[in-house]
This record gives sequence, C-alpha cells and structure tokens, in this order.
Amino acid sequence: MNLSRSLRFAPLSLAFALALPATAAETAHWGYAHGTEGWGSLAPAYAQCTNGLQQSPIDVIPGIAFAGNLPPLTFTYGTAVDFAMTHNGHTIVATPTTTGNTLKIGSKVYTLIQFHMHTPSENFANGEMYPLEYHFVHKASDGALAVVGVFYDDAPTANAQIGQLIAKMPSQVAAQSLTGFNLRSFVPTGRSYRFSGSLTTPPCDEGVAWHVMGTVRTASASQIAAFQRLFSGQEFPAGNRRPVQSRNGRPLFTE
Repeated sequence: MNLSRSLRFAPLSLAFALALPATAAETAHWGYAHGTEGWGSLAPAYAQCTNGLQQSPIDVIPGIAFAGNLPPLTFTYGTAVDFAMTHNGHTIVATPTTTGNTLKIGSKVYTLIQFHMHTPSENFANGEMYPLEYHFVHKASDGALAVVGVFYDDAPTANAQIGQLIAKMPSQVAAQSLTGFNLRSFVPTGRSYRFSGSLTTPPCDEGVAWHVMGTVRTASASQIAAFQRLFSGQEFPAGNRRPVQSRNGRPLFTE
C-alpha cells in the first residue's frame, strides 16, 4: 500500500497531533473543542502556533520531494519494551520505561521519549488523510527533536500490535502498563519523506525534524473505531488532529 492511497472511513467525529507532555512553557489551557486556529492567542508562549512559518502537519506530496543521498533512519528499538500508557486529555501517550530505544540519523542519535496517536491523521498524503497516524517522538542530547510519522489505513484483518495497545488503552486520564511490546516491528522500514516542521500542539515550537514513512500500515475498522470513540464528540468535534498547515515554500526530501 503506497503513500498516495485515498482514505476511506466513516464520517464520524474523528481525528492526531504531536502531543508532548506538559511543560513550563504551557501557560494556558488548550484543546480541540473550539478548533485550533486560536491557539496562538491563548498565551505568548503559543505565538508560533499563529506566526510560525514552519508549522506541522503538512500535506506530504511525493511528486515534489527532492530525491537525494540522505542518511538512513537507523532504529535501535527493542523487541520486548515496557511502557506507561497515559490518556493526557489530548491523546494516548506511550512512554517507554525500558531504556535503549534510539533513532540514529547520520551521526546523530535521538532517544525515543514517547509515541502517541491521532485520529484521523494529521499529515496528509497527496491531499488525502488516513484514519489513524502514530507519531514517534525522539530527543537528542542537545535537545533537538525528531518525529517519525506512520499512517494506518483500515483493512479487514486486525493488527495484533494495535490490539495490544487497545487492550491497555486508558479511557480516562490515568495510566496503564504495557509490557513486552515489540517496538521494533511496529515502525516500518523503507522510504521516508522529510521536512522541517513543528510540534502540532501548543507551544507549536519549530525546528522539529519530521520523517513521514511511505509504507502505510493497516488496522481493522473496529480497532480504528476504538480510538475514534475516545476522541470524538463535543471536546473533539474534528478528532484530535490539527489541520494541515502551509508549507510556505519548505522543501520536502526523500531517499
């Protein structure tokens, strides 16, 4: 299944954004109930949500990507990783309690600090969204962030690993333990699409290295619906996703 495949999902109150844990920079409550356009006016620390020129998510258009000799993405992920699963009010966050899960890009090493989901997808592919997107958030020793995005489409067959996540998915703001998760097989290999972007939630900080994987994974419609049920209704009228932002001339690269 390739990156340009169209989305087909039920017209429910759906929607996923880069949702890092709360920091000192977060000085005002934000959410999805009234849209995302006003985030920049909630607090000075959120100004880039309105004024930034390298905001995420974007529409990933393979046809305009510059092909080049880019450094590979080298994942050193474990096959039996333990996580704390938390519903933070915006998404479901999985924070590893097992160390040693890294992403190497060229000579730079980033450590996985968490992964989370958005439904429907935040990034688009050739103008189309997918019903689910996972973001894997990594941080280097100098504080730089690198995010890997993976799309999920619906399929007749259930996804065993998604099933593991659903079984431990908190429905309230609480924590559950997920143990022995095969993290390495959860992230596809192959072509990625790379661009400079931002966090997709306040404070919308820029300078984030984004890598959207070209291989699309699948999950069953009922599995996707399990996520949709948590992020729909009055608080999530369009799901837990930020709309696509302008590229503002930013280049898109691929291997």
